Amino acid sequence: MSFLYDFAFLLVALLALGFTIFIHELGHFLAARQRGLIIKRFSIGFGPKIFGWEKDGVEYRISMFPFGGYVALPQLADMGRVEGQSDQPEENRLSAWDDIEDDDNEKEEGVEPKTPPKISYADKMIVSVMGAVFNILLAFALSSVLWFFGYERRDGELTTKIGYVADTVERWNPIVQQGETVTSPAKKAGLLPGDQVLSVDGAPVEDFMDVQSRIVTGKLKTAQGRRLSRLTVLRSNERKDIEVFPEVFGTEEIRVIGIGPKETFFINELQPDMPAIQAGLEKGDQLVSVDEKKIFSFSHLVDYLTKLDDNKEIALTVRKGGESGLEQTYHLLPVEKEMQQGEDTVKRKLIGFSPQFKMITTYPNPLLLIVSRVKDMYHTLTGLVSPQSDVKLRNMSGPVGIVNNLSIFASIGFKRLLWFVVFINVNLAILNLLPIPVLDGGHMVFATIERLRGKPLPLAFLERSQMLFVVLLFSFMLYVTFFDFQRIFP
Repeated sequence: MSFLYDFAFLLVALLALGFTIFIHELGHFLAARQRGLIIKRFSIGFGPKIFGWEKDGVEYRISMFPFGGYVALPQLADMGRVEGQSDQPEENRLSAWDDIEDDDNEKEEGVEPKTPPKISYADKMIVSVMGAVFNILLAFALSSVLWFFGYERRDGELTTKIGYVADTVERWNPIVQQGETVTSPAKKAGLLPGDQVLSVDGAPVEDFMDVQSRIVTGKLKTAQGRRLSRLTVLRSNERKDIEVFPEVFGTEEIRVIGIGPKETFFINELQPDMPAIQAGLEKGDQLVSVDEKKIFSFSHLVDYLTKLDDNKEIALTVRKGGESGLEQTYHLLPVEKEMQQGEDTVKRKLIGFSPQFKMITTYPNPLLLIVSRVKDMYHTLTGLVSPQSDVKLRNMSGPVGIVNNLSIFASIGFKRLLWFVVFINVNLAILNLLPIPVLDGGHMVFATIERLRGKPLPLAFLERSQMLFVVLLFSFMLYVTFFDFQRIFP
């Protein structure tokens, strides 16, 4: 049964990605038709054809590899030699993912090739950009659905308050390919649970995901080359500027400082014959403090119990029945049990309950949601090209990673899936507008250069640049797919 559920979520993920690609290609297709361009093929996927049909001179098909697509437009550029057909013009590819088509076009015997009519600069620019425009329009439509119906988020996602400061973090050592435990940068810098983060590296932050994103993609370093994050926090109504020196964590080697968000949580399931149920705690009770110290997150409580002396009783204060209940204090003695943590067995002090986190229904403004996704992509791309950043190509997700994430969000719920599809559409629009040959942005750059020169670019230059970036793009796809599999099957 579990396998069937996983397969169903995987199918939903593939359909969601396929629909995103279809919308992108539909933008190119409709723009080309409206501008009167010749259209030879509309394909979802690339590689060998699985099935297809022809209507009004256009071949519609589904191809073997579903992580891409193209619209074949012979008037956009002369790419015949790149395709191995040096004696005739061939169609250019406008792709939602990699702008690459399989070379399966054969000349009809006895038919002389004809050069299609030239098209204007406006035609080229409009047709090239409309794929990204349609992705943004789809993102706006889905964001409007979320805005109208709302979707639930943990309250910890919406805050910029720190709820947990780790004592230690795992610093990744690339030489020996393993982590080593060090004092967390946040603890060294003096950050405290309850601090509200106002800005990171001078930029205001919207929520805790924004805080983490700006730390991960940070580009600041000291004169000695040490990683640096500048946080402005509000503590007891006083602003403080704090310098934190991040460590890199895990095989991804991403920047971390060792903090988590402030979050409201309640007792969910109580375990039998454990201190919590024996003391009289009940499902729905909200945890407030332990030994008169305020609890800011579940991780905060776990950390407190970890550092607790053996055989020491704790005083746990809760609000009975939830946030509006009366406070009541219980005295209980945590028990130590062995637990599996990865491949290791560790001892933990437990009181015997699972948490239920507070959920808040949000109604995000569609434009603000899209703008926030654009900002995230901007931070990632600028981090990718900055030598000061720790963001690397391998930190990005390819088709396999995207499908895996889509299946995870599908298992969480339909609205969360919509949120992630918005994220993918914005990312796809931005990536395709990058000024790279074989991407939409590359077509626009070449068209603009030709416009300024007043004559076409040399065919040899177009062929070599396109072929070079085809090879680079496939290499990149294989590279990130390798790391996608490492993440999925560590």
